[in-house]
Amino acid sequence: MKNQRRNILFVLCFLMSLMIPIQGAAKVKAPKKPCHAYVVMDAGSGQVLFGQDYDKKIYPASTAKLMTAIVCLENGDYNSKIKTQYDVVYGTTPGTYSIGIGAGVTYTFKDLMFMSLISSSADATDSLAVGVFGSKDACVKAMNEKCLELGLTGTCFDNPVGSDIGAGYNNTYATAREMALITRYAMSKPQIREAVRKSSYSPAAKDITCTTTNWFIRGLQWYDEDKYKVIGTKSGTTNAAGNVFIATAMDKKGHEVICAYFGNVSKESTFSNIRKLFDYTFTKYKSGKLTLTPSNYDVRCSKSMGKLYDKYASLNVYPGEKDGKFYTNKAITRKELGKMVGGIDELKDSYSLKNFVSDNPRGTITAACLATMIQELYPSHLSSEKTDEILADCTNTENLTPEEKEAYAVALQEGLYPNDSYKNASQILTRKDALFFADSFRNYQMRYDMTHFVKIPLSQLPELEVEKSQEAIQEDQAEEDTGSLVEEMVTIKSVCPATTICNEEWMNTLEQYHQQKEQERVENAARKAEEQAAEERTTEGGQN
Repeated sequence: MKNQRRNILFVLCFLMSLMIPIQGAAKVKAPKKPCHAYVVMDAGSGQVLFGQDYDKKIYPASTAKLMTAIVCLENGDYNSKIKTQYDVVYGTTPGTYSIGIGAGVTYTFKDLMFMSLISSSADATDSLAVGVFGSKDACVKAMNEKCLELGLTGTCFDNPVGSDIGAGYNNTYATAREMALITRYAMSKPQIREAVRKSSYSPAAKDITCTTTNWFIRGLQWYDEDKYKVIGTKSGTTNAAGNVFIATAMDKKGHEVICAYFGNVSKESTFSNIRKLFDYTFTKYKSGKLTLTPSNYDVRCSKSMGKLYDKYASLNVYPGEKDGKFYTNKAITRKELGKMVGGIDELKDSYSLKNFVSDNPRGTITAACLATMIQELYPSHLSSEKTDEILADCTNTENLTPEEKEAYAVALQEGLYPNDSYKNASQILTRKDALFFADSFRNYQMRYDMTHFVKIPLSQLPELEVEKSQEAIQEDQAEEDTGSLVEEMVTIKSVCPATTICNEEWMNTLEQYHQQKEQERVENAARKAEEQAAEERTTEGGQN
């Protein structure tokens, strides 16, 4: 019996493994480059496309200023003004570049951040850090806390400007992959995106002009702008780090790629090799060897949607725009929702979903229309009384047919709408709400499937060869000897198996099911043993 139950678990796990959506971009061979490490990352999904030693410890140099900018933006006032201090302006790490912003001069937050990111000015960076946090140490603390929040275990900072072991700062280090993730996060900030794509900047407070260190934007490194456009990001140089540059490029379809390159012998070689890596990446994408996802920088790292977005980003099912934005409040079309639901919920081959899309691909979707789609995929029934009860506080239902009302009531009862605005049957589904819907719909599928089961005898399941230990053989023999061996029944979903996603909730439910069956088996065995013992006592009493 125990081995039979093992077989059941193996069969079910195997069946469910076939249902897991294949995620992630196709991998290609990583070109060998003369550097400490590099990585090429799909910014939309955060997936590594290829790279070289990208989890090896490296020194980020001035690319660390991206994290400084992040924590200052998230903890300061972008519209504020900051007066520079003498000890801060003239107390930067020896050997770093200072643009000469002067002490006692009032700059805007934007001025200092732009000078920091465009020209890598250390005096502007430290002044921004102190202006926001009160001290450089407090800024560093925020930088490391942000690393922990982002799950970056191989990155640490001990100063805002990126100085490292060569200047006595032993706790500033990172990996190429984690610096690419920091860049992905930084490039979700519109203020940073604006800064790093500029060729120069002049603050109004003083007669200073800073010029970008990005050779792509300055025109010092040629590349084919018909294939992609470099839109940032940040350079750096120290003796320990070598020449460093993290570049971000975007093609005309809104796919964003990050190349974090650390430690080449010269700037010329660094920028030349990054260009070759971008050429390689976009060529492989065009030939179908690599998968790139829409950038969607306005949601991929947001507090409200970022984790949910990343959950499915590698499936490449989200709509996107050429400018790299997701546009959360834009109405989603049937075609866009069909792709999202088809990918996230494994319904891409569903006839009902295809029919829903083809009926009006560019059409928007109301709450009532969405409910009808759900009903087509997973039919459910409610009485007219229950339907009226659920729709009592809903609006714009008077023109719905009885069937549409029933479908709408089912969707409301199951909690498939992201918020109460969808108690208006005419509410238009937005892209943001479609993402939350598609996620909750996965769990609805599981609940639906768990209530639409049929029982199949174990003998009808495919046999799996399981090596039995001597102990297991003895256990089976003992159970047979007591006559307790019965054919165990297992439940397999009666709806199309491809629609079930093997998620955490499904696994928990399956585990609970088997615990329940095991408890029932133990209770039945105990009851039979008790009945047998009682029968034996009766027999003995009669003989006496």
